[in-house]
Amino acid sequence: MINNMLLTAEKPLKVRIDKIENSRAQVSFSDHQIVSISEKYLPHGAVVGDMIYLSLISEDELRLTKKQIATELLDQILH
Repeated sequence: MINNMLLTAEKPLKVRIDKIENSRAQVSFSDHQIVSISEKYLPHGAVVGDMIYLSLISEDELRLTKKQIATELLDQILH
């Protein structure tokens, strides 16, 4: 089975979850930059210390990716 999440980014960013409090997650990059994001964007079950991947894509890339995912899934269903 295809992992659809891997189709959405060519260069995912690996970050570590440093802190979760007040519905905010603080994540850090390998170069020690820190970003705060809403906890709702974390993968289900993610906890402090987990390494997760962020993907930054443009709207055009997202549209194309959705089409590619749909095509791949349809191909799997038909074959």
